[in-house]
Amino acid sequence: MPVALVAASLLLAGPRALWAQPAPLVLEAERVAYDTVARTVEATGRVRLTYRDVRASAEYAFADLSRREVLLRGDVRLVRGDQRLVAAEVRYRLDTEEAVATEVRVLAEAAYLQAQEARLDPRRAVATDAAATFCDPASPLFHVTARRVVVFWADRLVAEDATLWVAGTRVLTLPRYEVRIDPERARRQFPSPQVGYDNLSGYWVALRYPYRLGDVEAEAYGRYSTASGFELRNTLRASTAGGAVELTVGTVRDSEGRAVEAAEVRYSPPAWRLGPEATLSGSVLLGQYRERATGAESPKLAASLALSPMWLRLGGPWSAGASVSFAYSVYRDRTLLVPNLWISLDFQLDARSAAYLSYAWTEAYGSTPFLFDAPTRQSAVTLGHRRAGEGWSWDLGLQYDSTPRHFRLLATVEARPAEGWRLRTFAKYNLTASRFEELELRVGRRCDCVDVSLVYRVPQGQFWVTVNVVPSPRVRESVPEPEP
Repeated sequence: MPVALVAASLLLAGPRALWAQPAPLVLEAERVAYDTVARTVEATGRVRLTYRDVRASAEYAFADLSRREVLLRGDVRLVRGDQRLVAAEVRYRLDTEEAVATEVRVLAEAAYLQAQEARLDPRRAVATDAAATFCDPASPLFHVTARRVVVFWADRLVAEDATLWVAGTRVLTLPRYEVRIDPERARRQFPSPQVGYDNLSGYWVALRYPYRLGDVEAEAYGRYSTASGFELRNTLRASTAGGAVELTVGTVRDSEGRAVEAAEVRYSPPAWRLGPEATLSGSVLLGQYRERATGAESPKLAASLALSPMWLRLGGPWSAGASVSFAYSVYRDRTLLVPNLWISLDFQLDARSAAYLSYAWTEAYGSTPFLFDAPTRQSAVTLGHRRAGEGWSWDLGLQYDSTPRHFRLLATVEARPAEGWRLRTFAKYNLTASRFEELELRVGRRCDCVDVSLVYRVPQGQFWVTVNVVPSPRVRESVPEPEP
């Protein structure tokens, strides 16, 4: 029969327990021995430990209540909040909540860390001669080895004297490498290569390389194309309670693939929440631009304001939504005001589908010297049907735009035909002109920690392949929770 021992406040704090009231230490095992003189507890066989938000299991435990230390040994599994580790041995201090683990594997959000020894506290984990990865630890496609790795819980991983390995081959060594460890930010902050073709650039290859400068997030982007040679761009992003500032210098490309030499700074204050669903956001931008396709060059000062879609239940299956935005730009010799309005009336057909009638209006007052920020005027009514499902989803509509007096068919279809696969297509077919204005096909495949996507835009003659590193679900499986 398992024996449970609760070392309550009196045992942990001695004479101060009458007023300190610290948290109890709970030990459960097949055999438990308590020495009242030495104030020690020894537990063997299916040991279970609970202390504050810490849960652990091991084969052996020894607690020195006078020194407030606990030794766990043999298949140690420990969980504290979102932190999880497996180790051969853990020495844990009850007062400071610090631990030293040997032969340790640590799970921190989506990151996996392995080291001979690691020191952990409520704020961070520090490991020497360690390896870290977002891939399956059994056979990682990508991993980093480093002289020293620091994991700040629920925030980031910092590797010093770090070497990046791909498929077991050493690729790159850096004095410092830093990456966020939550799954979404980890995806964005890992180097991502691309290869593609378009009518303007010819064949091209590119690399997006995120990095950090202290609290500033940064991203370097390099691209080489057969038509225009090398292009470089660097972006710095800093976030504070007063908003976010982003500085971009280098060559950027618009949705049509046109190259623009830019130096711009953008400030976005925190969004204002006006209600349970309404959010008001804005930004201010100052920059200098030169467009290669037209040769136009001008400074630009722009401000934008947008009210996110607001939805109102009208009773029964009926609901209505609306959004509005404004953008005002000042150039060297002209100005441009672009208001935008969208409203929609929806009728819910069932839990996953709805019919809708929407109206979208965009107008342009003034002009711009560039093509990359030229707005498309519209006054369009769309009658459509949308469905959201686990395997298939779509949004199909018939649109009439009174500005050019054209009818269009709109279709967005997404599918996940098999595990790891995803398909998406967007089509805008002009019935009046009998041509595709837009036709985009996307195919994606995820395999462990690698996500490969292919995008093909037919009218623009563009296609490109992107490789992203995404956290593997096997990372979490490799660090099990304590035994029940």
